[in-house]
Amino acid sequence: MRVVVVTDYNSQWPDMFKIEVDKIQKIFGEELIAVHHIGSTSVPGLKAKPIIDIMPLVRDIKVVDKFNDKMIAYRI
Repeated sequence: MRVVVVTDYNSQWPDMFKIEVDKIQKIFGEELIAVHHIGSTSVPGLKAKPIIDIMPLVRDIKVVDKFNDKMIAYRI
């Protein structure tokens, strides 16, 4: 059985998103167009699963795989 955890809104979620955006910007550099905070954690006051959903937009999706090693290195 899978348990889904939903919590009250956490005012730290926007700051957690910004920390991840900083990492993504360092990895993708000029390839990155924008990064969006999506999903329920992006809506102030809304209960949500405590997972920050992030949508990076890149110039060329075909080159994203070349950043795999850097993405793995930034895992905490």
